[in-house]
Amino acid sequence: MTHRFRIDGSSQLVPEDRQGPSPLAGRPGVYVLMPTAPDLLLFSRTPAHGGSVPAPRVVLAGDASGFPLSDLIAFLSQARWSGILRVRTPGGERSITLREGEVRGASSDDPADRLGEVLIRLGYVKRTQLEEVLREQPPSKVGRALVEKGYLQAHDLFKCVTHQVSEIFHSLVLCREGSFFLIDHPLEDKSTHNIQLSTQSLLMDSIRKIDEMAHFRKRIPHGRLYVGKKRPSDGKLEEDEDRVLALLNGQRTLLELGHTAKLSEFDVTKVVFRLLEGGFALLSEKPLVASPELELSPPTPAWPIPAVRPEGVDHREVVRVFNRIFREIRDELAKQGMDGEFIASANAALSGQALSSSPVLAGLDLTAEGTFSEQRLIEAFERHRSSLGSEPLASFTQALSDVMFFLLFQAGDLLEARSDEDLARRVKELRSTLKIP
Repeated sequence: MTHRFRIDGSSQLVPEDRQGPSPLAGRPGVYVLMPTAPDLLLFSRTPAHGGSVPAPRVVLAGDASGFPLSDLIAFLSQARWSGILRVRTPGGERSITLREGEVRGASSDDPADRLGEVLIRLGYVKRTQLEEVLREQPPSKVGRALVEKGYLQAHDLFKCVTHQVSEIFHSLVLCREGSFFLIDHPLEDKSTHNIQLSTQSLLMDSIRKIDEMAHFRKRIPHGRLYVGKKRPSDGKLEEDEDRVLALLNGQRTLLELGHTAKLSEFDVTKVVFRLLEGGFALLSEKPLVASPELELSPPTPAWPIPAVRPEGVDHREVVRVFNRIFREIRDELAKQGMDGEFIASANAALSGQALSSSPVLAGLDLTAEGTFSEQRLIEAFERHRSSLGSEPLASFTQALSDVMFFLLFQAGDLLEARSDEDLARRVKELRSTLKIP
């Protein structure tokens, strides 16, 4: 049972609910208040008396800004831990459910993470259909109700639930403030969806978003900044950009903007970043006067845009590192005698541009060793550099990352769990040697 307390103006701890036994009963002694994050209070009894309480209980809590949550999740996966990881941030509360280290479910109070919004974003149902069903059924039964009405196929519902869990997982991993709680909660089969997602694969997929968010954070340090309109749309913006731009009045923070636009924190940060680069928006520490049609000057200094290419890193190094990664994956499959089929499948996906639409990869394929021809790949980048946008190196790296993620996902279906986890760890170490935005 959760008990709520309030700290009043005189710094007194006052219980808000007095029903049931107090959680402080049977714990007399002197307690020391430990220094923690603003959203977390931690009292430690001194001297310690020891003892334990039955589950469910919090077995670990901490500051989400203290270290990457991805490292904690990687440890839980390797330890094959079962329970719930809950994270509370200014953007809302999210949690993932683990059984023996694998993700079995997720929940979120962010409106953008609701199953209905996911179904609409992915194009499986129309908003009118969703609203019709919600008038008759509670949100918890919306998926099954859409299937029963014939608006959605059962296999598509499963696909969307899996996508919803993945998106909540990625949002949780991206958290850089707030507090987290590890809860030793006995799990019942009926408490989780009939899904099991590879935690290691989800973590590898999160690398791209972590890298992108780090890039965005150099200009948008956090989600509590207010976003205002600097100039109207020029008619060339993408749909999400136009939709978000229309909502800019200087009175909403980035997080509030995401809730209004039904976008995740990552997605709304990405859209606002593009609007800032295009000169359509501005940021402020305080609310702005709503003047959407006027040219406004930012009241706070602009954050610098990172350099296109960090000193000491060029496209040749990018090619060498990714080829080492690709060879590492191929060699692991070769131990099982599955490398030939594996490479053939990857080349088929490459030829159909299923992995990346980048012109750099057009006409290229993986050799029997699992790598690209270094010379051909370098020449392709130099030939197409001018068509890769304002940050050609980052675009080139993203294309190769897409290939890497595909190969890891394919390998995950063929390898034993331990081999897959060890391969993911080695790939992550190789990828970390490439210091790029």
